[in-house]
Amino acid sequence: MNFILGWNEPPSRAMSVGGILRWPDGRNMPDVHATLFEYGKYPVYLRLNAGCESPEIYRFQGSKGALEVTEFSITYSPQSGKDEYPCYYTGSYPGAMRAEYLKQWHEEHDPVPGKEPLVETYTYKGNSWDDVRPHLWNFFQHSRSHTPVVEDAVFGHNAALACHMANESYFRKASVTWDAASGTIKS
Repeated sequence: MNFILGWNEPPSRAMSVGGILRWPDGRNMPDVHATLFEYGKYPVYLRLNAGCESPEIYRFQGSKGALEVTEFSITYSPQSGKDEYPCYYTGSYPGAMRAEYLKQWHEEHDPVPGKEPLVETYTYKGNSWDDVRPHLWNFFQHSRSHTPVVEDAVFGHNAALACHMANESYFRKASVTWDAASGTIKS
């Protein structure tokens, strides 16, 4: 996630919940673990579920669409950034107000018949990103050229620190922050 977004910093805050729900065999680390991180103004939600065989998926959602990254593919699903459907809260409106809102919404937003937009989703497939060969090739290329790698020691520290913050939040049952001045996780 940090590599794709171009971030090389620890989260400023982490809030975790979870538990040992599938494997109550004496372990102390949760097998279901959900964490909400703050990276500046951006919220990032990550979860772990060791109780099922679901693939790792990273989903980035923004104003221009969604990007879904799996072990073997990247899928981009563009979005127009406009209202595509009436607000779903209208179910709680009084009947007359709902009818008026829906009528106005459809008058302003419905496409002309035959001119409906066609949204294409693009999927790019490749080798597993867990395949060690590209990582070794990258490392050797940078070693030969004496140039720094992107995921250096600071990058690794920041990524590991996010994991430590998630765990600390889980065990403390509280939100935690990173205090760079003292080099400690605080709650």
